[in-house]
Amino acid sequence: MKQVSIVGIIFVLVLVVLLKVFEDSIPKISDPLTNILVLVLFGIFAVVYGVSQMRKRS
Repeated sequence: MKQVSIVGIIFVLVLVVLLKVFEDSIPKISDPLTNILVLVLFGIFAVVYGVSQMRKRS
């Protein structure tokens, strides 16, 4: 594996552990419409980011 991918994996693992530790202090959103909007916006962001990474590599 490349050095960058190892650092990325470690960063994601640390982020997940921190989110799990501070899970109770994060305010919850109880409105279902807001949850759907956040999920859709995250999906759009992930697709745009993925496409931009693919274009950058080719």
